[in-house]
Amino acid sequence: MRRIFFTAISCLLLTCLLAGLAGCAKKDSSAAGAAASSVGKAALTRTIVDQVGNTVHLPEKIERVVIASVWPLASVYCQMFGTDKLVGLDPAIVSAAENSMLIKIAPDIGTIETGFSKNGNLNAEELLALDPDVVFYTSGVMADYDIATQAGIPAVGFSLSIKDYNAVETIHTWIEQLAAVMGVDPGDNSAYLEYGRRIQQLVAERIATVPEEERPQAMFIHRYDNATLAVPGSGTWADYWITASGARNVAAENTGTPSVSIEQIYSWNPERIYITNFNDALPEDLYGNTLGGHDWSSVTAVQEQQVKKVPLGIYRWYVTNTDSPLMLLWMAKQHHPDLFADIDLDKTVSDFYKEFYNLDLTAEDIQAIWNPVREAAGGA
Repeated sequence: MRRIFFTAISCLLLTCLLAGLAGCAKKDSSAAGAAASSVGKAALTRTIVDQVGNTVHLPEKIERVVIASVWPLASVYCQMFGTDKLVGLDPAIVSAAENSMLIKIAPDIGTIETGFSKNGNLNAEELLALDPDVVFYTSGVMADYDIATQAGIPAVGFSLSIKDYNAVETIHTWIEQLAAVMGVDPGDNSAYLEYGRRIQQLVAERIATVPEEERPQAMFIHRYDNATLAVPGSGTWADYWITASGARNVAAENTGTPSVSIEQIYSWNPERIYITNFNDALPEDLYGNTLGGHDWSSVTAVQEQQVKKVPLGIYRWYVTNTDSPLMLLWMAKQHHPDLFADIDLDKTVSDFYKEFYNLDLTAEDIQAIWNPVREAAGGA
């Protein structure tokens, strides 16, 4: 009996020992597997530093893209990739597209999901439901970065002022960063980059001989209400457009886009006034003294019928977008028509759209670019 008892105990101990060893082996195997998985995952990621200065870890391949607050970037993305891989767009992007030429080069853009963003605020749950590999946002809306990264989604920031509001050069940097994120060669867009620099050089050379005192005084109306008008000063796209095209910004004494009174505009007395597409005003509103309930009749630009609505092409031309070289040329011709008399803007725009968007513009399309309707206003 004792022999049987000790034999049983020995078997039991041996069984437990073997089970323990098996458990350890299983645990070690799981740990090794997890480590291997971690190594594998690390091998499938890459790192970039975005224009905000953040280090962003990205998947090796980007398959699902969301464009949030950096609205003009949609024109760049669609010019490079069409709507391929786009799974989410801020509603303001779709609204702008439906009232611009972007809908012609990306006709399905209106079907892309927009519900993740309401009044400029991201909803983390709905954003996660899109399962994006990356979210694009603007440096001016860091809340997008916080929401996306807290949800575990890589977020890449695009700066609006990275080139001191030089819209043409800013687009070049956006193309380079977008190419880096998407893993393509930015050299594929070398023709477009060269076009923008050629237009900058052409304009700069022609206006170089114009004395400062002979350059017209100009201003932009960005927004307005019944009390005040938002007029961009220095450190803005308006300041770049005005100065780069051979004019003087009457509001340069201010920084950013503050609200000013009509009395201040009387004091500046601009010779040219430009109205952005971020408000619904048209030149006839100033000519008819109906804008904001103010009397515009004493302003030189109104008296000389030199109030222009900023064109609307692939996006609203006031801000950085892929049409920015055209905006610079258009502005230069407004300020110095004699110096640019040889430039046929209709043909220039038509050729540009054919070369870079593979789009044949009709005569009606071109007129729509030059003469945006009130309904096209909105967004920022």
